[in-house]
Amino acid sequence: MATAGDISWHGAHGTFNLRVAAILTRGEEILLCTVEGLGYWFLPGGRVRFGEPAGAALARELAEEVGHEFPAGELALVVENIYGGEHEIGLYYRLAWPAVLDRDDLRGGEPGHTFRWAPAAELGSLRFEPARLVPVLQNHSGTLRHIVL
Repeated sequence: MATAGDISWHGAHGTFNLRVAAILTRGEEILLCTVEGLGYWFLPGGRVRFGEPAGAALARELAEEVGHEFPAGELALVVENIYGGEHEIGLYYRLAWPAVLDRDDLRGGEPGHTFRWAPAAELGSLRFEPARLVPVLQNHSGTLRHIVL
């Protein structure tokens, strides 16, 4: 949900968002999120606030959504998603689910959020957004990449 301090604005030419997201893995599975009524899955995360480093924004968003404190992880992808009058820059960080946590210990406080683990190989069979990111997530080399969707 947008707040007044988010790096997000709407102007005559469209909307811009700066977003962070987690490629949170457990073995071959990736944690996905959806929001009630949305109709598709996405990677957990959210908007960066003015004056907030991206890693801190991701830690805040994961604490709010998933209910656990995580380090920011390693920056894996810089994604420019340009669609329907919106331009979003997403900073995607790769993190491993801690072995000390049960895979279903997802006790976040965001109302209406639902989580699921999905094998990376099966992402294409789900309604996942941004859809053109699926092959990148399935074949990520571990090298930082800049992608324009």
